[in-house]
Amino acid sequence: MIIKSRKQLPLLVSDKDTILPVLPIKSTVLLPGEKHVVQLALKENLEMLREVMDGDNQLIVSYSPRPAGENGGIDLSEVSLLAQVESARPGSSGSRMVTLNAVRRVALTEIRQITPYLTAAYLETTQGEEEGKQIRWDIDSLLELVSRLTALNHDYPPEMIGGLQDLAASPGEFADRTASLLHIQPYDKQEMLEAVELADRLETLRRILTEEVEKTALSLQIDKRVGESLERKKRETFLRQQLMEIRRELGEEFVEEDLSRLFHNKIRANRALPQEVADRLLFEADRLKHISSSSAEYGAIKNYLELALSLPWSTPPVPASDLPAVDKKISAEYYGSTQIREQVLEYLAVWQSSRELQDLPVLCLAGPVGTGKASLVKAIADAMGRRFVRINGTSLTTMEDIKGGHRTEVGAGPGYLIRAIIEAATFDLVVFIEDLEYVIESGDTNALLALFEAVDPRHNRRFVDNYVGIPFDFSRILFVLGISYMDDFPEPFMHHLEMVEMPGYIEREKVVITKRHILPKLYKRYGLSRSELKFSDRALTRIIRQYTMEAGLIGLQQQLEKIYRKATRRKASGEECKIALTESNVDQFLGTQQFIPEKATSKPEIGVATGLAWTGAGGDLMLIEGLKMRGTGQVIFTGSLGEIMKESIQAAHSFVRARAETLGIDHNDFAGFDIHIHFPMGAIPKDGPSAGMTVSLVIASVMAERPIRNDVAITGEVTLRGKVLPVGGIKEKVSAAYRAGIFTIILPKENEK
Repeated sequence: MIIKSRKQLPLLVSDKDTILPVLPIKSTVLLPGEKHVVQLALKENLEMLREVMDGDNQLIVSYSPRPAGENGGIDLSEVSLLAQVESARPGSSGSRMVTLNAVRRVALTEIRQITPYLTAAYLETTQGEEEGKQIRWDIDSLLELVSRLTALNHDYPPEMIGGLQDLAASPGEFADRTASLLHIQPYDKQEMLEAVELADRLETLRRILTEEVEKTALSLQIDKRVGESLERKKRETFLRQQLMEIRRELGEEFVEEDLSRLFHNKIRANRALPQEVADRLLFEADRLKHISSSSAEYGAIKNYLELALSLPWSTPPVPASDLPAVDKKISAEYYGSTQIREQVLEYLAVWQSSRELQDLPVLCLAGPVGTGKASLVKAIADAMGRRFVRINGTSLTTMEDIKGGHRTEVGAGPGYLIRAIIEAATFDLVVFIEDLEYVIESGDTNALLALFEAVDPRHNRRFVDNYVGIPFDFSRILFVLGISYMDDFPEPFMHHLEMVEMPGYIEREKVVITKRHILPKLYKRYGLSRSELKFSDRALTRIIRQYTMEAGLIGLQQQLEKIYRKATRRKASGEECKIALTESNVDQFLGTQQFIPEKATSKPEIGVATGLAWTGAGGDLMLIEGLKMRGTGQVIFTGSLGEIMKESIQAAHSFVRARAETLGIDHNDFAGFDIHIHFPMGAIPKDGPSAGMTVSLVIASVMAERPIRNDVAITGEVTLRGKVLPVGGIKEKVSAAYRAGIFTIILPKENEK
């Protein structure tokens, strides 16, 4: 393939084709008037040389970025050079050393032959006039640039300028000769070759010379700056050494040497340091002797050594815990599902007995805020006799928060995990990293990868903090992660986790936990006794129902603290503090109720059914309303519904329509009436399939004009064939029905446990 020139070429058109052999060259570009020696070793090139030597000794030399044999093709530059073979002598290994004399520019028009060697048709070029004042001025300015280049770059001999001045009368020859003497890239020389017009050739040469002068000047400036910097450092080193010798002669103290010796003694005295750690610290201590105490690096090394030596290298591992005792301790301090405790104890048993296993997952507790995740982990730490460390995910949103910053960075320090170990003075910790969704939402994948490098038993036996730069065995630390919802975790990381789901508490559990754990803690915090402030169970129940709406206990504790603060203020004012909180006087302390619970209808009605919902705040009643009206058989649904719920309504409608005869409904009614399904509390988004059975009942009630019992609550997903599928949140839903005074609940059979 011929690579066309981007320039308009002045060609001499001929009636007949002129064909010559072509020698492709990759390493250089020849310019007219230049002599060059090339070594030919390829079979096809040697064959071409024999043919040329037997003829008129002429061939075409073409710059080829991709020589023959590469990917089965060849590229030739359109503007090439007609050259004369002056001589050919034997070379090594059967090659020939050929001397070429570059004659003039030609333009290739077509490749005619590839085997046994390349041949191509070509046309002659013309360069135009060479006279005029402008050209003489151009020559003078180019000579000035060449003079500057030879003065800056000693690779060019001074005699070069004199030889070029002799060619000033022939501008074209001058330009080609100048370009051939420059140490430039082949593509720059090819651009000169393609500048057939004289004005274009001189302008191209000016650009190349200007770039060479600027590059040479910049290189000299850099060399000068580097040399000055090295000289300054040598001078500073020499003066600092002299100063030390003068201080030594005067008998002054050397703070640097004394501190270095102090660290040396501390490192050698600490027998618990691993050998690689001791070697690293000794190296840093040695550096202190050679650095001035006034430099920033001196302080950085000193801080680093102090931090490394403050790590608890000598603390022995905590012995394995007695699992029955751990179970008893957790049961006393944590109130929750037996299944959760069993799953946690099974994990602890495996973690203690087989810590050598590299594929042990990381324990992760998933549940809404206030469902006892931190309380459970603290109970585990107390039961195992380990220090409890709590780290919030908002502090771990970057990789530097976890692995620390490199010591070369300004203000660098260790990560939060190393800081926690230093503060606790032991590696035997139970570390609870909560609110992990903040790490995920930060969008920094490197932070999440660094976190798993620290907590995953497959990687944390040699965890390296970037600041400390020393490997740590984190397998002695029990890491527990906490997240609000399991779905928040990216799928690729799920197989690393032992997920424990912690659902929200129902009303009865909240009352028990409040009496057993929250109230005693608040009595102690506010300095009150039970005789000064009493709570009845009905008062606690009213606070839970009317002043909180949550799955956990955070909001409940905040409401209770309001009451404790009022009691504390009354006591501090010298008034008699004898408060008995009952169901009737809660509003005197907390004001008007904040939430109005959903209630079932007072009597059976057509098109109204009581459904059960499972939300982030726990279980709740969900009244579903329906009515029919004259129309064209459309189904209308309102109430801020999600796509899954809309599909569930359509499926329920199709099922009831298919069973119309069994339900005593006229088929024609479905074509003559529209059905409107509405979910009250439209400001709250709703989604999920669990209302399918309730919607089916509402549609059947509306079309058959039969009332639905108001003392029954319903939940369950319905398929097109009428099968009822299991749903989640049964405990919370049952609790919601119980709170509303509904004691009959219709559930999917598969949810029976």
